[in-house]
Amino acid sequence: MSNKLFVIGGGINGAGIARDAALRGIDVTLFEQNDFCSGTSWASSKLIHGGLRYLEHFELRLVRESLKEREILLRNYPQNVHGLRFLIPVYKHSQHHLTTIRTGMAIYDRLAFDTSLPHHESWTAQEIEKNVPGLRKEALQGGITYYDGQCPFPERLVLANLHSAVEAGAKVFNYHRVEKLLKNEN
Repeated sequence: MSNKLFVIGGGINGAGIARDAALRGIDVTLFEQNDFCSGTSWASSKLIHGGLRYLEHFELRLVRESLKEREILLRNYPQNVHGLRFLIPVYKHSQHHLTTIRTGMAIYDRLAFDTSLPHHESWTAQEIEKNVPGLRKEALQGGITYYDGQCPFPERLVLANLHSAVEAGAKVFNYHRVEKLLKNEN
């Protein structure tokens, strides 16, 4: 008996699962009820985050896993996924103090030891005022810049994964709604 996998959903998760399974030699069939990447993947934030939000809750394993996955996408799909710099301004009455954020970013950089993106930088209030005109200046204490990944056109990433899955033998169908699963005992 051969291994068979049916994937329901043609967004990035379904496409990635189909690709990975097909490359492992599994007989894969994927069904999407609409067009590929027409739902959540298309309407996403377009970010490939490194798990910074998990750091606040000390979920270091999830941070590391997110960073590894982000790096795979940056390496395998440089035409679709690239670095994007963010600035976190810190004000006198911010939820987290500047030293707390600096400490968190140092831990984040340690967990991102194999990243191709630059590590964080600390900015003074004056540097922020100079480089980010229009940002509120009152009570600004400084800030941190860091990089995450961005995929401005996630449909291209989905299609690249589906194409790779098909090349590895998967069968993919859009506009095929799965309404019921039947099990054949034979």
